[in-house]
Amino acid sequence: MNVSQTKLEVETSKEILLQTILKNKENLDTELIAIAIKDYVKNHEKYNMEKKRLLEFISNV
Repeated sequence: MNVSQTKLEVETSKEILLQTILKNKENLDTELIAIAIKDYVKNHEKYNMEKKRLLEFISNV
């Protein structure tokens, strides 16, 4: 997986998180929001690891 694709997943999960919160602002469904937050964090961590791996590769070249 490349950094661009991983970043897209992070941005997508962030949009889903925000949409979930906005859709549920009247009656906050904490379970749906928690799932969206976990997905965002998972994708963000994956993005950071992929970016770090790529930077290490570039540094070694």
